[in-house]
Parts: sequence; structure tokens; C-alpha cells
Amino acid sequence: MRVFKFFGIVLPLVLFSCNTSTDKYEAMDAIIEEANALYQHPNGERYNKTDADTLDLASELKNASSFFLSRHDNEKAAKAFLLYGYAQKEANDKATAMKAFKDAEYYGTLSRDSLTTARAQFNIARLLFSENNYDESLSISRFAVNNYGHHYDELAYLFNLMASSYIMQKDYTNAEHYLKKAMTSAEKGQSKPALRKIINNYSVYYREQKMYDKAIEFLLQNKNEADSTDLLMFYINTGTVYVYCSEYDSAALYMQKALKLSTSVKTKPETVVTAYYLMSYISEKLGNYSQALAYHKKYTTTQYNIKEERNKKNIYRIQKQYDYEVLQNQMHQKIIEKQRIILTISFLLLLASIIVIGLLARQKKLLKEDERIRKELDKTKEELQKSVKAEVVEKELSRQLHLIITANHISETADDFKKEWSTLVYRINNERSNKFEAALAAIERVYPDMYATIQHKYPNLNETEAKVLLLSCSDLSNKEIAAILELSIHTVNKCRSEINRKIM
Repeated sequence: MRVFKFFGIVLPLVLFSCNTSTDKYEAMDAIIEEANALYQHPNGERYNKTDADTLDLASELKNASSFFLSRHDNEKAAKAFLLYGYAQKEANDKATAMKAFKDAEYYGTLSRDSLTTARAQFNIARLLFSENNYDESLSISRFAVNNYGHHYDELAYLFNLMASSYIMQKDYTNAEHYLKKAMTSAEKGQSKPALRKIINNYSVYYREQKMYDKAIEFLLQNKNEADSTDLLMFYINTGTVYVYCSEYDSAALYMQKALKLSTSVKTKPETVVTAYYLMSYISEKLGNYSQALAYHKKYTTTQYNIKEERNKKNIYRIQKQYDYEVLQNQMHQKIIEKQRIILTISFLLLLASIIVIGLLARQKKLLKEDERIRKELDKTKEELQKSVKAEVVEKELSRQLHLIITANHISETADDFKKEWSTLVYRINNERSNKFEAALAAIERVYPDMYATIQHKYPNLNETEAKVLLLSCSDLSNKEIAAILELSIHTVNKCRSEINRKIM
């Protein structure tokens, strides 16, 4: 019953601990879902650039990846690493982003999550491309092609990236091949954003080959389909083409449109810097040096502001990450302390239960031993009787033993004892050397050779223990046995314990 009570106490504690772990798993899974909703673009970029800063989310994603790794959930860990890479890429921390994408690729491969693996490989290829490592970018892109399967919208972006690498290497044959594959994939995936990027890349492809008419032709295909951001890029790219073909008036017209539109469209500061630089170059070519100088100043000022803003963001990001990690460490410390208390209480309850179970087992064993000793004594008594004694003989033996004790007591305490006791007292004091011999004579008349039999059957008992065992067979209390043997009751009890131990 006590065991059931113990488990009734411990089990809720264990279940509470399990529920805590389950709640944390769900919380980490919710972080991944939140990041998935934010980074829906196939490139791993946010559609809505006005969303709040993602620094806190990046730290949470890092913790989520570590959490799922500790639970050996490679699939969730791979997704967390991928999303963490997106956040770090957005923060312009390319080194951390690259490591995160490589981790996502590794754990995605382990869990056989081909889509996560492909997305990680695509982003690794993009980072390599941005560092001008075109061969490595192409190499990793080929692995991503096989992992994407039938995700045609994402394959379109991948093929477009591969085409860009070949354009930069001036391998126009392969560039055209992958541009066509990108176009086909974008049409199958019905992805208009991908299609616009591919068409824009076609213009670059023709521009690099000095086929400016074809470049303009492809750019014009995007004009009607473009939203505000794409229209801005259309103006800049068209102006760039006109710069290449030395048509500076047309180039100035499109670049001015781009700069005007940049004030109302949320775009990357680097794009505005490019526009100012081109306008400075165009104005210089047109002979308008004062305007060229003004644009050059705007170019340098904007570029400086970008660097300063980036430095501030990096410092802010580092500080935020540090503060978040401090907070996380404090929370983890509290969780550890809470779990430590639960484990300590559980351990103490378990120890108490073991002690109780041990005591119960010992008590049960002692009861069994007492029962066995009683049976042994009864068996010995039966063996020594050899024949059934009449009840009157047993009573006579008990009476004689009690008379011996009483007579001795009277002789020790009374100076003038009654005459009816004199004969008995005289016989005890003169015929026997002590009370035990008088008691032994009385027992031997009823159970002949009983003392010798006990000594023979139990040779490991000492003399006192043999005497105690002999008198225990009679109807005497421990106090009466002590009186006959002239011992203390404590000594008799100790002897009986030793007897129990030795004749087990």
C-alpha cells in the first residue's frame, strides 16, 4: 500500500517534468512557424520589408536549432538553421549566414528533407556568387537541382543564378542554356517574380555581349508587368544599358526617373548609391561638371551613411543578442533549478520508499524466523517426549519449577519461613548446588535426557544459551528463567536472540 502511495506522489512530479519539456518543444516549434511565415519568398527574403526588426527572432532561431539538436530531431534542426541563415543574411552577417546554411544542408541531408537541403544549397551558392566564387557556386547549385525536384518556382531562381555565374565567366553558351531552363521552370511554376528576374538577366546577358538593342528589348518586356520596386530596377538597368552604348541623354532620362521613384519606394540603399554614381558619371560625360560633382557628393554621402548605419546595426545587433542570451541564460538557470528541486524531491521520496520497503521486508523476515524457531522448539519437544505425556504431568512439571523458584525466593528474603517450606528449601540448598540443577532434575523426570539432547543437536550454543533453550521448553517466563539461572532479564533476552541466530 505504501508503494502505491509513493508512486502516487512521484508520478505527478515526473509527468510535470515531461509536460515542461513538451511545452518547450511546442514553443520552439512555434518560433519556426513564425519565421516560416516571415520568410516566404523562395530566395529566403521577406516580402514585407516593413516588418519589425528580426534580431530577436534570429536569437530565438539559434536557440531553437540547438534545442532540436539536443532532442536529435534533425529535420526541425535543419529548418531552424535555414531560417537562422535567412535572418543573418538579412543582417548582412554573411559568415554566420554561411555557417547556418551549411548546418541546414548537413542536417537536412541526415533527415532526408530534400527541400530544406536544396534551399540551403541555393543560399550557399548565392553567398559564394556574391564573393565572386563562381565555380564553387555552380558546383553547389548542381546538387541543389537534384534536391529541388518539381518545385519549379524555386528551380527558376536557381537556374537564373547559374546563368548569372556563367555570364560573369563570359561563358555565354552555358548562360543561355540555363536562362532557357530558368524561363521554362518559371512558366511551369507560374512565378511572375521569377520570370521578371530572368528577363532582367537576359538583358544583362545581351548587354555583356554588346547587343544593346536586344538588352533594351528584354527590359521593355518587364515595364508593364513591374511593380514599383521592379520599375525602379527597370529604370536603373535601362539607364545602365544606355550608358554602355554611350547614349547619355537617354541614360540620364532613365536614371532621373529612377532617383525620383526611389524617394517613394522602399528599396536597398545600395541601389540608390548605384543610381547616384551613374548619374555622376553621365553628367560628367555630358559636360555638366557641377551637376556631376553634386551627384558625386550625394554618392559619397549616401555610401558613408550606409556604412555608419550598418555599423550601428551591427553594434545594436550584438548588444541585442548579448541581452537576449543573458535573459535566456537566466531563464535556463531557473528551469534547471526547478528541475533540480523536482529531482531532489523525487530522489528523497524514492529513498524513503526503499527504506520503508526494506523495513517491511525485514519485519516479515523476522516474523518468519520467529515462526520457524517456534516450530523447531515444538519439534524438539515432540522428539524428546518420545511419547505423548498426559496433561497432568506437564502441569506437575510447571508446578515443581515454580515451587523451586518460590522456595528459593523465600529462603533469600525471609529469616523465619514457614515449616511447610523447610523441607523443600533444605533439599534445594543441600541436595542441589543451585536452582538450575533442581530445575534440571524436575525436567529430566518428565523429559529424560532433554538437556543432553539439546547440547548434542545444537553444539554451537554455549552453556548459558543451552540452559535458556531448555527452560524455554517449559512454561516459564523470561523473568522466571532469569531467576533460575541467576541472570538478568536483559541477559536472557540477549541469549534468546543469539539462539534464534545460531539455530536458523
